[in-house]
Amino acid sequence: MLVETIRDSIMITVNGATTSQHDYAESMAIFVCRKFNIYPEIEINFRRLTNDQSVGGCVQLDDGEYEIDIKRSLRLREMLTTLAHELVHVKQYEHGELTQTSNRGCDYWDRPSEIEAHGREHGLFIMWAEEHNLSHKKWTQRGLEKHG
Repeated sequence: MLVETIRDSIMITVNGATTSQHDYAESMAIFVCRKFNIYPEIEINFRRLTNDQSVGGCVQLDDGEYEIDIKRSLRLREMLTTLAHELVHVKQYEHGELTQTSNRGCDYWDRPSEIEAHGREHGLFIMWAEEHNLSHKKWTQRGLEKHG
């Protein structure tokens, strides 16, 4: 399924998704882009990723253009937190905080870009769920408690 949406200069293309995956992914992408005040073109591809540890990835194709891969078999909550994680990388590219070579020679868990993305993914999911009145749904509940 190929669907393109243009809202407030954010262009999102979703490939290989179910209707539900498409709708939620589009909604999350628009939410995060607006939150970070960025207006990129993003292609989100739902794929069968074979690496057991890889659930997603983000690549900058050109200025303002990105491709995000998401493991097709993820449960909805994990899919959305993974997408939020990858969208943090889009923000980092857009703000000049990340380049294709800025993480070379650095262990994955020590990369500032990964520290931020892992640190923000659940909070972005929670804010998105609350904004869309979904925080009462069972699949959104785990981890919705607020910390001081």
